[in-house]
Amino acid sequence: MRILAADIGTVRLGLAVSDPMGMTAQPLSTIEGGTAKQVSKSILKIVLEYENTNSEKQKIKTVVIGNPIHLNGSESDMSKMAKECVRLLKEYFKQNFKREIDIVLQDERLTSVAAEKVLLSADLSRKKRKEIKDRVAAQLILQNYLDALSMQSN
Repeated sequence: MRILAADIGTVRLGLAVSDPMGMTAQPLSTIEGGTAKQVSKSILKIVLEYENTNSEKQKIKTVVIGNPIHLNGSESDMSKMAKECVRLLKEYFKQNFKREIDIVLQDERLTSVAAEKVLLSADLSRKKRKEIKDRVAAQLILQNYLDALSMQSN
C-alpha cells in the first residue's frame, strides 16, 4: 500500500506519494492550500481517489503531514495548523473508511530550503521554482519518512 505526504500551507499544498513497495517518493501535484479544514478536505479527496482503485496495493495506508516546527524545536503557527489537519483527518477517515488509515506528523525542518537548493541546482527560473517547490518539499518529507521506516526495520 502507498503512503501520501503533504507539505501544507495556506497558499499551496504540495503532495507526494510512495511507490506501492514504500521505498521511493514521487511528487504529485501542487494544489491550492487554505485553512486546516480546506487542506484536510483536499487530502481526503486525494485519498478517496486512491481508495477507488481496484488494487489494494494502490490504496493509501498512511498520510504523513509535514510538521514545520522552528529550528529550536518550538511550535510554529503552521505546526498548529498541521496538528489541526491531523485531528480533522482522523475524524474524516473515521467517517469515510471502513479500514484504518494512519496519520503521522513528520518533522519537516529545512525541507523547503532543501527543495529550493535542488531546484536552484537544476537552474530553473524563479517562477518555475515557485510552482513546484511545495511538491518537491512533500517528496523530501515523504522520502525522509520512508528512510526512517527502512532504518527501523533493519
